[in-house]
Amino acid sequence: MAEKRRDSKGRILRTGESQRKDGRYAYKYTDSTGKPQFVYAWKLVATDKTPAGKRDDISLREKEKEINRDSLDMGSRQEMEADCLFMAPNLETFLGEQYGVY
Repeated sequence: MAEKRRDSKGRILRTGESQRKDGRYAYKYTDSTGKPQFVYAWKLVATDKTPAGKRDDISLREKEKEINRDSLDMGSRQEMEADCLFMAPNLETFLGEQYGVY
């Protein structure tokens, strides 16, 4: 069985996560246009401490949640737009058949 990737503190990293040599964590994902994107953070989880002299920010896993939530929202929005594009031309026909409106 393949060895699981770990960070410098021995924690198992999830798919897309990595740790850079300077200690910063990175998450690689593909945006809606198909381009690879990276997000960086000094903390893997919210309980980690930010290194001295570094700007405090949310953890990498919190950023991952936001990205995944936004991509799900975008997907449902695109589905809704596709439904509207399908329904608009068929609405007249539907109303005409149901209510005799032409």
